[in-house]
Amino acid sequence: MSHKNLSIALCLAVALAASGCTTLKGKKPAVEEATTTTQATPTDTTTNTDPNSAETNGLNGKGGVNASGLADNTATTGSNNGQNGTNASNGTGKNGQNGGNGEVSMADLLNVRLVHFDYDSSDLSNADYQTLQAHAQYLSQNPTAKVLLAGHADERGTREYNMALGERRANAVQAFLNSNGAKSSQLDTVSYGKEKPSNDGHDEAAWSENRRVEITYKAGSPK
Repeated sequence: MSHKNLSIALCLAVALAASGCTTLKGKKPAVEEATTTTQATPTDTTTNTDPNSAETNGLNGKGGVNASGLADNTATTGSNNGQNGTNASNGTGKNGQNGGNGEVSMADLLNVRLVHFDYDSSDLSNADYQTLQAHAQYLSQNPTAKVLLAGHADERGTREYNMALGERRANAVQAFLNSNGAKSSQLDTVSYGKEKPSNDGHDEAAWSENRRVEITYKAGSPK
């Protein structure tokens, strides 16, 4: 009997031990879940109680909307200022028309008495139109004024060719002045070819100066 009672006691002890282990293993997840919940709670509380979070980050609050609006207004102001600066620079601003380019006075234009030409050409340049228009207007308003238009060429080419080229250049200026109000009786032409260079050099800089028509007032010169 003693041996049988001992075996029964051992079986009961094993059964109780197994039951205890099962109970402890079932409670462990509850502890982990509680720990997880406890860790998540401070994060939510910190986010909800930060008074500056919406203004700084623009998160679903009036502060965030206002911050965005301020940024938009600042960007618009900067853009407008940039445009105004550009307009002021190139002279197209509303309150500063021709600020960058400026307007040349009639007197300044009339003081220009040279018209230059490209190589082997008698075509007028767009750069000279304003000057020639000023002289045409002056001659139109002053019937007693008279000019001599002297055509010149650079040193390259024969004498005969350059005389003809200088004449074509003088005639081109005469035709322009005529068509813009000056009378034929106010305009005389002459060609000197390459005989009277304004620059005695022998390079492109000198040649470009010598390809010209000189406007000389013989009567009624602008003051």
